[in-house]
Amino acid sequence: MTPESITLSSLNLQIRNAMQEAFPDAVWVIAEIHEMHINRSGHCYMELIEKSETDSNIVAKNRATIWSSRFRMLRSYFESTSGTQLQPGIKVLIKAEVSFHPVYGLSLNISDIDPSYTMGDLAMKKREVIRQLQEAGIMEMNRELVLTDVPQRIAVISSETAAGYGDFIGTLVNNSYGFGFSVTLFPAIVQGESAERSIIAALERVFLAERSFDAAVLIRGGGSQADLDCFNGYELAMNIAQFPIPVLTGIGHERDETIADMVAHQHLKTPTAVAEFLVDRLLEFSGLLDRLQERFSYTVERIIQQENHTLAQKASDIQHLTRQYVTRENHALEVYRTGILTSTAKLLKAASTNIADQSGKLKYLWKNLHDHRKRDLLSMKERQHRTIAERLRSGHEKIRQAERSLEYLRPEKILSRGYSITYSNGKIVKSVKELEKGDTLETRMSDGKVQSTVRELDYTNEK
Repeated sequence: MTPESITLSSLNLQIRNAMQEAFPDAVWVIAEIHEMHINRSGHCYMELIEKSETDSNIVAKNRATIWSSRFRMLRSYFESTSGTQLQPGIKVLIKAEVSFHPVYGLSLNISDIDPSYTMGDLAMKKREVIRQLQEAGIMEMNRELVLTDVPQRIAVISSETAAGYGDFIGTLVNNSYGFGFSVTLFPAIVQGESAERSIIAALERVFLAERSFDAAVLIRGGGSQADLDCFNGYELAMNIAQFPIPVLTGIGHERDETIADMVAHQHLKTPTAVAEFLVDRLLEFSGLLDRLQERFSYTVERIIQQENHTLAQKASDIQHLTRQYVTRENHALEVYRTGILTSTAKLLKAASTNIADQSGKLKYLWKNLHDHRKRDLLSMKERQHRTIAERLRSGHEKIRQAERSLEYLRPEKILSRGYSITYSNGKIVKSVKELEKGDTLETRMSDGKVQSTVRELDYTNEK
């Protein structure tokens, strides 16, 4: 017996009629955009899914369509209102008509999208990530690191072709103060589904050479909320928060702050602002050095002035003491001189027969005593003026000795003592051997000279 049956088309028509009766009007549906394609005609085809809240497995899936005339309007309104691109990965609240086509099956024809729901969902995800970071106790870890006063060795995480990276490098390298920076780029994708893993991989490469850098900079240009959503991930935030060197962010979004900004050591709005911050950091340190130099110069100048004043006072005191000492010693010398003169007079009277000899001895004694006291005085001066006085005294003494020696050796002095000098051919005759018979000699004495001729040569004491 053949069971009762119907054709597939009849079944599908019955399903369509049942669905039309069950959903006569459009319904609001919460779903996540899993796939999204726009054809040449401008029609948008989506695959919507629902994930389990416990394990993220897909528990429901359906096709959806936004016709081109409606899509242009909905997309513009959604993105301008939410600041987020309509793209895979976001949750949406859509208004859709449920339709069932006998050939193409079940489909949802979307007529409206509520941007406020998506904004709320993104905000909720963001709050959840912040809560996890706070519970882990790592929210402030990177901020607690000390950024060096002179951060010049910079690791940059960015797309090499991004305009923001070019702005950063241009501002940093061409700073008007001539500060030098060493910049190393660690390329990464900074937009899309793979951006978070790419940035984390770049951070790991920086970590391997952390001692070579003073700071890590994470930058990208501006974009929509969805473009920047990769910077709100828990994994990326955890890596930044626990990074061993300060992380500076310049993600280029004026309207909102990403979680990466919140956990970074320093959050700046744009890549250019990060570069300006680094330049200002060096400028501030340079200003500090200038102020320290001025303070040091002022302190040294004051010390020098004080020491000069002290030296001048001490010099004045030394001069005063020296004058007192010299006056006292001169008085003592005068007393000694008077005593010596008195003693000399007595000795001259007592030894008149040997007056010349005794007089010389007395003069020598007086001079010796006088020199002794004078040396005492000079010794005191030498302690005040170091070695200058000693050199002067020694030089004067040598001059006096040289003068006495020269005076004693003058030919006139020698001749006056009864000596004579004999010359032969203008030269002094020192030996008989220098003469021959017939030589003409000239003999000089103190009161004149005599010329003679050699007649005989008598060699005496010849060995």
